[in-house]
Amino acid sequence: MKVTGDGTARVEFEVRFPRTKGWRQVEARPEARETPLKPAPPQVPKVTRLLVLGYHFERLVSQGVVKDYAALSRLTGLSRARVTQLVNLTLLAPNIQAEILTRDAAAADRDATFERRLRDLTALPDWNEQRTRQSGRAAW
Repeated sequence: MKVTGDGTARVEFEVRFPRTKGWRQVEARPEARETPLKPAPPQVPKVTRLLVLGYHFERLVSQGVVKDYAALSRLTGLSRARVTQLVNLTLLAPNIQAEILTRDAAAADRDATFERRLRDLTALPDWNEQRTRQSGRAAW
């Protein structure tokens, strides 16, 4: 160690690292290997998550947590149109919303146009008309 005139110290030492060929594999701890795998949580269809998010957005505005949907748009990074689409899902007839909430993930994933058709239904203010149009479709 060398001490300089201004009161600072300088320490020098030599370090040698062993040479290795390639990466070494690190084994997991034995206790980590013995833990049983947890079953995967059931998948929730995307449209179900979007409906719940629409209700959440609506609640944030109604409780005054955020000023309006434009503020939600800025906070979430979603476009104003997308925020409106999500909130509009809450305007669907109750039986259609119940169907969305009970829909299985496999069926929802197979049908990429499902959310688009729901957005068409939200444009109809009459729940009876929504039900009529919805029941006219073969299989949602």
